[in-house]
Amino acid sequence: MNQMWKVLFALALFAGLVSAGISVSEYTVSRDSFKPGEVGIATVTLTNPAGSDLVSGLTMTIDNPPEITISSAPALADIASGGSAVVSMPFKIKPDARPGIYLLNVLFTGYTTQLGTGQLPTTNTVSIPVVVVNAPILSFSTATPVIGGIDSISLLITNNGGAARNLRISIPSTSTVALYSTSEIYVGDALTSVPTNMTLDARSASDGAVDIPIILKYDDELGISHTDNSTLHLTVKNEVLDLRFNQLQPLVTRQDGTLSLEVTNNGQALSDVRLSFTNTSMRLSDRNEILIGDLGPGEKKSISASVYDDLTPGLSLVGAKISWIERDIRKEQQLDIPLTIGSDADVSVYLDAKPSPLTAGVEHTISVLVSNVGSYGIDNVDVGISSPAFESLDITPRQYIGSLAKDDFSTVQFKVQVDAGPGDYPISINVRYRDASGGWVAKTIDQTASVKGAASDASGTIYLLLGLAAVAAAAVWYFKLRKKG
Repeated sequence: MNQMWKVLFALALFAGLVSAGISVSEYTVSRDSFKPGEVGIATVTLTNPAGSDLVSGLTMTIDNPPEITISSAPALADIASGGSAVVSMPFKIKPDARPGIYLLNVLFTGYTTQLGTGQLPTTNTVSIPVVVVNAPILSFSTATPVIGGIDSISLLITNNGGAARNLRISIPSTSTVALYSTSEIYVGDALTSVPTNMTLDARSASDGAVDIPIILKYDDELGISHTDNSTLHLTVKNEVLDLRFNQLQPLVTRQDGTLSLEVTNNGQALSDVRLSFTNTSMRLSDRNEILIGDLGPGEKKSISASVYDDLTPGLSLVGAKISWIERDIRKEQQLDIPLTIGSDADVSVYLDAKPSPLTAGVEHTISVLVSNVGSYGIDNVDVGISSPAFESLDITPRQYIGSLAKDDFSTVQFKVQVDAGPGDYPISINVRYRDASGGWVAKTIDQTASVKGAASDASGTIYLLLGLAAVAAAAVWYFKLRKKG
């Protein structure tokens, strides 16, 4: 082992002498990435450390991949002690090159002259990565050039370059126009053209043309993440009426409920303000309109009314009409009130055991049937069961169902070993799912499991002994008691 270490040390010392004269201190590429057919320049900085001998007879050998062409290797001059030299290598990406990261491997060779040893070779290598990718070229267009208050617009994203995957859109907090109720919109893969919807809050913006800064985050064809900036050109036209509505408690779809709102007047003074809904999916239960009353500048009021809604769970912009009196003239304006609608999602379960009934010391398969009894479909449904009466024999404690449409049902099975004695035991069924509003729901249903005692062969023996005793008693009666009589 000691001899081996001596050999390795000698090799390391020789390698150090071989590479002692010349070193690569830096390399650069003219751009971060290149398209097929584009040209670029790679540069390498060579240095000869101070106190070293002159490096002469420098040559370079370039090992380039077939996707990159280099016309010729430049001539290299001698490098004195403490000196440096910059080597430039122009290259071109072939037009048919596929996206990827390619390496330009460059070998530098020269000689140093040392007293008593003569010329010694010195070498060094460097691998320069060149990224070839079709960068996305994204642009925006919308059929809704004018917004006011809280508005939803349809945005068409056009890509004239390479694929942009996992595209996300956001607006910086410094913008006067912001995304409403979210900080980021997930678009997905933008290969050519992809439409998306976005709700903008322009209540803080001044009327007129506005350039909305857009932040784009995506992964290119190689999976490298990028962040780019763009601009969306729109016109803001806010009406004189400036009311903001804040929902104080949630509503549930397809159920009677109480609509509670806080109304804030950020505009001029208003008299005899009234609210009614133009969206037929939101109906007042006992009146045609809600009387808000007078609202001064900056004033807030809380209102409530009994309603019934048939809105899709999630955030809804509900069409409404506001009327008020201004200079003895009743005016009205259409607007959208943002309301959060909860889901009426619910599930029921049914249990079955095979073999049945549950018996102490026996393995059973418990089937759990899950039914969607809500008004909308649910997703990502999974089920778990637990009870002190048995031990799970499955690898995982939960079983996955997936999606259940309205009135749909599905069954999953669990393998268990009953290790409890006879009696009644609690059993808990936990069902998790994502409802139509996008929120997660976890429901636990408690039932009772009855465990029976294990069957015993001794019972047969007991009955047999009892039968024999009866026969013996009859014989005694027949031969003795009857004879005496």
